[in-house]
Amino acid sequence: MMPVTPCSYGDPPDRTETVHRTDELGSRIEVMATTEAPKANQTPTEDPHYPAAVERVKAAVRELQEKGIIDAQGRRIQQDLPPDMQEDADRDFGG
Repeated sequence: MMPVTPCSYGDPPDRTETVHRTDELGSRIEVMATTEAPKANQTPTEDPHYPAAVERVKAAVRELQEKGIIDAQGRRIQQDLPPDMQEDADRDFGG
C-alpha cells in the first residue's frame, strides 16, 4: 500500500486524507473518507425582518386606501380621466 497523502483540495473537517492504492490489474484507486451530509429536516428559524416587512406593507395599503387608489379588497379603483384630458375637452397648452 502507498503512503497516505493529503488531499489536494481544501480539506473539509471530516475528510483529511486520500489513500492511493493499486488493484490487481494495476489501476490506481483513490479511497477517500466520506463526509456526513447535512440534515434535511432542520426546523426553520424565525425571520427577524418579517414583522417589520408586514408593518411596511400594511402602511402602504393604508396609504393607497386613503388616497382612493384601492378599495378594501385591494382592487384598484377605476377613475375617469381629468376633465382636461377627456375626449371633447377644450385644451389650451399655453403655446
